[in-house]
Amino acid sequence: MHSVAASILSSLLSLASLSRLSPGGQYAVPKRYVVAYSGGCDSHVLLHALHELSNQLLGTTISAIHINHGLHPDSDAWEQHCKTICNELTIDFISIRLNLTVPKGESLEAFARTARYQAIRESLKDGDMLLLAQHQDDQAETVLLQALRGCGVKGLAAMPALVDFGESWQVRPMLSVTQTEIEDYAKQQKLNWIDDPSNLDERFDRNFLRQQIIPTLKQRWPAMAETLSRVASHQADADHLLTELAQSDWALCRQNDGFQLNTDGMVSLSPLRQKNLLRFWIGALCDFPMPDASTCQLILEQVINARPTAEPELRWSDVVVRRYRGVLYLEKHYFTDNQWQQSWDLSSPLILPDGEKLQVRSVEGQGLVLPENQTRVSVRFRRGGEKCQLPGRCHRHELKKLLQEWGVPPWQRDRIPLICVDDQVVQVVGYSVCEPFIASAGQMGHEIYINQ
Repeated sequence: MHSVAASILSSLLSLASLSRLSPGGQYAVPKRYVVAYSGGCDSHVLLHALHELSNQLLGTTISAIHINHGLHPDSDAWEQHCKTICNELTIDFISIRLNLTVPKGESLEAFARTARYQAIRESLKDGDMLLLAQHQDDQAETVLLQALRGCGVKGLAAMPALVDFGESWQVRPMLSVTQTEIEDYAKQQKLNWIDDPSNLDERFDRNFLRQQIIPTLKQRWPAMAETLSRVASHQADADHLLTELAQSDWALCRQNDGFQLNTDGMVSLSPLRQKNLLRFWIGALCDFPMPDASTCQLILEQVINARPTAEPELRWSDVVVRRYRGVLYLEKHYFTDNQWQQSWDLSSPLILPDGEKLQVRSVEGQGLVLPENQTRVSVRFRRGGEKCQLPGRCHRHELKKLLQEWGVPPWQRDRIPLICVDDQVVQVVGYSVCEPFIASAGQMGHEIYINQ
């Protein structure tokens, strides 16, 4: 077996064994290998080698997925080329066309890459293993780029060999294979591939490194790619340890069972551990854009360590972090239109302005009961002056006072959906149904809740 194919097989078997254990304790075998197939030399070699190994892959099927970005005059011809190759290899071919409109100020390369991965991810099924064709030289380029951007441990870890997302996996089985080995394999097998001219455009940082810088570095350090790949592996190990530490600190500082942080717990940590926990909280747990190092420092100084009576906040991108009563909250920043109001018959979910949904289910003995002679049910936000009589209380109270009593942070008070009948508040969603609209024992009620 050719060394490239042998390396791919070895990687696939080892990575598959790491991906997931079945309930019986046996390694789960992927149901399908899906090759991200651009038609270039690297992905063609991966697809061809996988086809050559098909009788050793335990019956797992192979598919190829091609993304047509529509950004080059030859995009359709490239798609047809990939389809022809797959037909020759009797491999199932999936093609997705994207209609890209790059927002002003954004990188075409980054925007197209994000759109490509999103489209591929949406096409995967449970049990699929997505195979990407990045190799050792690509990994070395990534390490250099990340270093030049001033990235930390996670950035220098570069491209992981295995990513588990949901019920499928993303794998790079050629990270130990050099570009020279891949090109030699392609020539020996007489493969016919596409040369994308954009790969020579030195306006892109990666291409500039590849064309101008790396050849000079290799003259001095021939093993540069292998060495930098080893750097990535060491940084990945360090990142794993930092994640384990952050998980431990998260358990210590987590506020109840939510996604908030208790600042009393955080101030007991060293500043470095605080920063590490912040990055874990923002990126891994909440999946928000990561702030830069200076913004992280400002969060420590101006939010966590602000005077006790302050209610500080700090924004970056479209994200805002706030402190209230010793708790850190992380949310997307958006403006609430207090004049918004929507009629609702409760027969189907209602989409709120922020994209969340109001859902309804029938429950016996609890929830909201509407009067038989109601004329209009609507949903709106707080405008001031609303009142609600809580269960077991004799009088109605101002909603403003109740929200303070419930400890609702100030910026969230105007975003709580209110169910109204003829403009009278009958439910504060997520908190309480108002008297006398509460279902009694044996009576069917509407349980209204927010589904994000």
